[in-house]
Amino acid sequence: MNLDARTLLFSLILADTLMGLCLVVAAHGQVGEKKDGLNKWTTALFLQTLAWIAAASRGFFPDAFAIVAAHGLKAATHALILAAIYEFQQRRAPNWQYFVPLVATLVMALVLANDMGSRLIWSSVIFILQLLLIARALLSDHETRTGRAWRLLFGGVILFIMVIGSRALAGLINHGEFAQISNNVAPQPFQVAAFIASMAATLLGSMGFVLMVKERSDKAVMQLAMTDSLTLIPNRRALLEYAERVLARRGGPPLALLMVDVDRFKLINDTYGHLIGDEVLRKVAKRLLGRLRKHDLLGRYGGEEFCVIAPETSVSGAITLAESLRAAVDSTPFSTECGDLTVSVSIGISFSSPGVACNLLEVISEADAALFIAKKTGRNKVVRFGNEKAENSAVKSNHEC
Repeated sequence: MNLDARTLLFSLILADTLMGLCLVVAAHGQVGEKKDGLNKWTTALFLQTLAWIAAASRGFFPDAFAIVAAHGLKAATHALILAAIYEFQQRRAPNWQYFVPLVATLVMALVLANDMGSRLIWSSVIFILQLLLIARALLSDHETRTGRAWRLLFGGVILFIMVIGSRALAGLINHGEFAQISNNVAPQPFQVAAFIASMAATLLGSMGFVLMVKERSDKAVMQLAMTDSLTLIPNRRALLEYAERVLARRGGPPLALLMVDVDRFKLINDTYGHLIGDEVLRKVAKRLLGRLRKHDLLGRYGGEEFCVIAPETSVSGAITLAESLRAAVDSTPFSTECGDLTVSVSIGISFSSPGVACNLLEVISEADAALFIAKKTGRNKVVRFGNEKAENSAVKSNHEC
């Protein structure tokens, strides 16, 4: 089959149109105004399609019109891609990054409409600068680079830079016909390669962006699955997975597990109602979080019971931490709609020795047993498993709630 430039251009138009329609379908049915950049990226694809159509219209419309329209639409495509990426990242680029290249492209196309070599060089410079801004946006956001899909998009950007750079080179060496799409002769191998690379860059970039959106959606769903909806701290599943990972480390670092139970919580619910009870749980969680180290994990184990996973913590360190948590809750009454409530917690501690293989269920069972002793022997105290006396325990609060 004999290929000509217009056939190759038609393939670009078809590929961009189909990819844009696929993204329209993908974005359809999104609930609310979801700011993930997908709509902007889809619009950019359709603008690029129009740019190819404008380029192919030379001969049907005046060359000056086709040239200015094609270059302007292409610059607008890059600007929208940049806007889509920044919207996905929940950031905003300075307005000049969108509008200055677009205006410069339109002026350049008008001035150099009859100078193909200079037009190739200067349009390539502007487009490469736009693509470098896109690459910079991808590289400068750490959260974007936590996944893998961004590499496809980044690869597509680099491929586009190479294609446009080759067009500039063709202009510099006075072989602009290599980059010309309206000639009626069979294209050079260089032209075929450039068309294929352009199509591949569009497909890579679009698939990479869609997968980036999917990666973040999956992460958000997982976050919801691992978070307690009332207190907004990790739930039981997240706690157990974190503890399993810590215990599975080679060498078995020391680990303390603290079971924290709100004293007489049923009485709070019965006296003040479940809404006040929920408020108390949220405020207890907030106070406990304020006393933890960076690598400690607090989660809601169930009901009014919390759990703290404290890696690399000695016996004395675990007791000190537990006492700090107990005092944080007991020291200041909680302000609620029903007035100030004095709340206390009982804490049971279990301990995993370094280098010793431990079963997580056994560690939890030991902490539960210590917590049971703390509740039975007066509440508002700390008890370590294996020591029936309340080590470093506080005096029982006189307030009944």
